[in-house]
Amino acid sequence: MQRNIKVLSHDRGFLLFNHNSHINYSTLAARCIEQLKHHMPDIPVVVAGFPVMNADGNYVNVKKFENNRKVFGNQAKPWHNLSRVQAYELSPFENTIVLDTDYMATSNALEKLFDCDQPLQMHRAWYDIRNTTVENIRMGKSELDMFWATVLKFRKCDQVAKFFTLWQSVLHNWKYYADLYYISKHIVRNDFAVTIALHQLNNHNDCSHCEIPWPIHTTRDMISVQGLTRDKIFLFDNHGQFTVKFDCHILNKESLQDAC
Repeated sequence: MQRNIKVLSHDRGFLLFNHNSHINYSTLAARCIEQLKHHMPDIPVVVAGFPVMNADGNYVNVKKFENNRKVFGNQAKPWHNLSRVQAYELSPFENTIVLDTDYMATSNALEKLFDCDQPLQMHRAWYDIRNTTVENIRMGKSELDMFWATVLKFRKCDQVAKFFTLWQSVLHNWKYYADLYYISKHIVRNDFAVTIALHQLNNHNDCSHCEIPWPIHTTRDMISVQGLTRDKIFLFDNHGQFTVKFDCHILNKESLQDAC
């Protein structure tokens, strides 16, 4: 595997996956890294996939998985989201936060996760910014609360290695699990895959100990990004304009690309 990693000695770091499609994810990744480096300058950022200039290192030849598609607007388009299952083997860090490139940090809140002893953490609760509600999402018709793969913190150990093996198995047997949980066979969501793998890892017992102890702040698709600074994100929808001053997961990637 070709790689150019400047920093290998750090015990903690961020890992982003960057595969361009109809959206120029490299633009999102560059801005994501800029935000991270401003608020957490001592923590390196590595990119897997298409290189990004301001990263501390880039893995070049990462398998992209071409067969997944997602509806953007009203049209199904390629969605290269499945490489993340390789994060355990690719990360040069003992403690890693795998982060979506559409997650914009406006604070150093993520740094707290590196100080937690729990080896595996993800968000379960989410905060709908426009509706100002905090809730959990049920996966399909099951009784399982979905965990978000958007922010995934892990420490290298046998337990976490097993989790990634289970995650890979879920992806390879997606049609079976889609039937089991009444979820789509045609769109593979990492959120669902990690939820299934996490419950398998914990023998289908309570997974609360793996939950990041604050909700993931998220904007829905109908909310657009007007602009962003290091500390603020300017948003608008059909109700008007508003500003947030906290880390935010932006679902409207097209508008985020334009703002970046």
